Amino acid sequence: MLNQVKITILVENRVSRANLIAEQGLALFIETPEGNFLFDTGQSDVFLRNAEQLGIDLKQIRAIILSHGHYDHTNGLYYYLKKYGEARVICHYNLFHKKYKIINGQRMFIGISHEEDELKRLGAQFEYVNNPHHLTEDIIISGEISRLTDFENVYEDYEERVLESYIPDELHDDMALYLNTERGLIVLLGCGHSGVINTIKQGLRLTEQKEIFAVMGGMHLSHASEERINKTIHALQELNPQYIVPLHCTGFRMINRLFNEFEDRILLYNVGDQLTLDLP
Repeated sequence: MLNQVKITILVENRVSRANLIAEQGLALFIETPEGNFLFDTGQSDVFLRNAEQLGIDLKQIRAIILSHGHYDHTNGLYYYLKKYGEARVICHYNLFHKKYKIINGQRMFIGISHEEDELKRLGAQFEYVNNPHHLTEDIIISGEISRLTDFENVYEDYEERVLESYIPDELHDDMALYLNTERGLIVLLGCGHSGVINTIKQGLRLTEQKEIFAVMGGMHLSHASEERINKTIHALQELNPQYIVPLHCTGFRMINRLFNEFEDRILLYNVGDQLTLDLP
């Protein structure tokens, strides 16, 4: 199990430090004794600019993991390849599906902006997964997440284009990253489209962990019903993570509830902040 982990936020919706930039999206730089990784890339070159300001060398990573195929998690890949030339990229088979969202009655494209062949020409070496996949002994990609709870539905305003038709997008490409540490499981969420609780429980099953050190990332509860928020809070109380780091699309109502229920176990982090585990 890992005894040292440092996770630096390179892209997040909020920023509070000079010389760093916020944008809608997520990118996390992960440092461990088993290698360094990038989880998501935001929607532009902002993660590269923030990394430079923070003195982080992103060339020395073992892989980029893309949590799902939405633009604010994937579009930065193009800029990484333009700068560094090549990268091992691990993602779901559905990453390049044409993804849309109904916003104010309009169908808006929200998928990755660059074609697969273009990214390959720039140096992307894609590895496609849909089942759980070990990056290292203690770092695991979830694969498709089993949806077992009765309250974590995928919102109906997501679609994908197949030929000339638009069909509901069940977002099966949604994946998480699990870090198995001596203090418990760290769960990294891109958007948590499959449900925060479903995602955590899959990690516990895969690792046979009993404890949760941290849940960190987007929880996609900005527009959730009060019932869903209440049930999510109750389930989190039962799971009892040591820390919760709500980012990106978690939503202000959910963050307020988390503060009320978990108090000092909630870490309200911004761009440039770090979650650190350092055991002797």
